[in-house]
This record gives sequence, C-alpha cells and structure tokens, in this order.
Amino acid sequence: MKTVLKFIKLALLFFPSVVCCQTIEDLYWWGTNNNWDGITHWSHYIIRTLGYMGPNALPVPPVGNAVVDSCVTLETSLECHKGRRELACNPYIDLKIPLAAGRVALDLVYRPVEYYKTERSLGLERFTRFRACEGVVLGDVYIGTVIHLLDQNKHYLDANADIYMKTASGKGLANARHIDAPAYYFDANLGRTFNLNSSFLKKISVYTMTGLYVWQADFSNNRQDDAFLYGISTRFDFKLLFTTLTWSGYTGYINRGDKPMELQCTWGKDFKHGTLSGFYRYGVRDMIQNSVHMGYLYTFGKN
Repeated sequence: MKTVLKFIKLALLFFPSVVCCQTIEDLYWWGTNNNWDGITHWSHYIIRTLGYMGPNALPVPPVGNAVVDSCVTLETSLECHKGRRELACNPYIDLKIPLAAGRVALDLVYRPVEYYKTERSLGLERFTRFRACEGVVLGDVYIGTVIHLLDQNKHYLDANADIYMKTASGKGLANARHIDAPAYYFDANLGRTFNLNSSFLKKISVYTMTGLYVWQADFSNNRQDDAFLYGISTRFDFKLLFTTLTWSGYTGYINRGDKPMELQCTWGKDFKHGTLSGFYRYGVRDMIQNSVHMGYLYTFGKN
C-alpha cells in the first residue's frame, strides 16, 4: 500500500512538469515558425475564413427549396471531408419545427463533434497554436427562422426568407477548427416546380439563393467580414429516386480564403415517412476538396 501511495505522489509531481514542458515546447515551435513578435496573442494570427480553417468553421449554407413543411422533420447524418492534407468527420443533425404550418418554421442545425487529422505543413499555413494535428472538438449550433413568403400556385414562384445565427459553441480555434465567435446570415430563396407528363421524369424544380453572410473576422484592420451569398439548384424527380445539382458559395471582401465555392450532387429516395439521401460535394475554391454526406430525414405527423 505504501508503494502505491509513493507511486501516486511521484505521478502527481511528474505530470504537471510534463504538461509544462509540452506547453513550452509548443510555444517555442509556434513562435519560431510564425515569426512571433513576442507581444501579439496567438489568436490574432489565426485567419478566420473557410480557406484557412476546417470544413465546419464557416460552411456554405444550403440552397433552400423555398417551401416550409407543415410537419416536424429530423435529419441525422454522417459527414466525411477529405482534402490533400486533411481529414475530418462529424455527425450532422437538422431539426425543423413548424411554428405556423406551411408558413413559419424554426430550424436547428448542429454538428455535435468533429474528429480531425491534418498534416503539420497545413497547420503551419494556418498558424495553428499546437504541433498536435489530430483530435476531437465540439461543433457549432445554428438557429434559424424560415418564413414562407410566396406560393407558386398563387404567385408563380415559391419564396422563402431565412434568418440564421451561428453560436460560438464550436471549439478548437487554436488548431483552426472553428472561429469561436458568432456569425449570422440571411437569404432569400426563390423556386418553381414544373410538373411533367412523363413516366420517366415526374418533375423538375429550380431554386436560387441570394443573401448576406457576416462573421467576426478578428483581423487588425477588419473586425468583421461581410460576404455576398449565392447559389442555384436544380432537382430532378424520377420515378424511383431524385437527384439534385447545386452550385453555391459566398464572396467576402477581405480576400484571404473568404471566397469558397462548391459543386454538389445529391441523390435520394422519398418514403412515406422520410427521405434517404446522400451527396458528394466538390470544393472548387477556398475549402476542402471532397465531402460526402449520408443520412436519413424523418418526417413526423405525416399521414
């Protein structure tokens, strides 16, 4: 018993020393590789844009379908992102709650955790604080309100107005995973569905998105980045499944990794009480090159 107590005491004395030495080594490594001036806090070196952070830091918002469902829906999915020097995986949860059936809905989007692994050379380009390039961090919560403005049966087009706020719940700023700051975006979605008299292709839907994306940038001369948000999507409903082609992105004014653009192909199948779907996304600019998303959307209260 005395031997065990001695071992515990030695461990308690030794562990803080190891942590302290590791912290000093990380600080020396970071300062040497980033030409630290000895005064500026390390967080001011992190570039808070999607081009210099992980894929879930400031993702491009999806192009909406310009309608509001009258039922509660819950999507649970898994996302994987792979670039030349980076790998990241995370669960994805999207809960939509109608506040006024077919008119207004509350939307909660959450990526609870993110596992990531990056090469050290990429960490150097992103000015990350620590040498360790692998870990698990908490993700961001998005809270949105979706308002249906126009119905194509009455006004030729469907139209929605979306307002979303990003909380600062995401962690891992030191390793350039999340910006650890609030953000918001609002956009308008316009769309129309064309019904076809074909046994092969039932209908085609076209949607557009325009809006503004704003986040805290924390640059010395630019405390905030304002970006023009855009996108266009076309959905083809076939007899057995559907597929959607999307081009979207946003364009900031700081011009340091804040102009992400993506192409996305979605496929899926509608069932009576839900939808099974997945997509492949290609990052054209200022974002990770390849992303895959697979999941199921549950619809509650649908007859």
